[in-house]
Amino acid sequence: MSTKTRTPMTFDLDRSPKTEIEVQQPIIEKKQVGARITASKYRQLKSQAALGGVSVQTLVEQAIDQFLAGKK
Repeated sequence: MSTKTRTPMTFDLDRSPKTEIEVQQPIIEKKQVGARITASKYRQLKSQAALGGVSVQTLVEQAIDQFLAGKK
């Protein structure tokens, strides 16, 4: 019986295969913004986002887009 030396499995994100979505979408640099809102407003925002099937981040980005569009 021969013994084989096993090498441990590795996972390298830089070498992992890309999904179709990752290949098609360009990388967009993002910046983090912060705001303090009341807990009740955040709960309302979070629940409305969930009911709409979107994330809070998506809602915030949409609100910023609407705000900037109104300033032109």
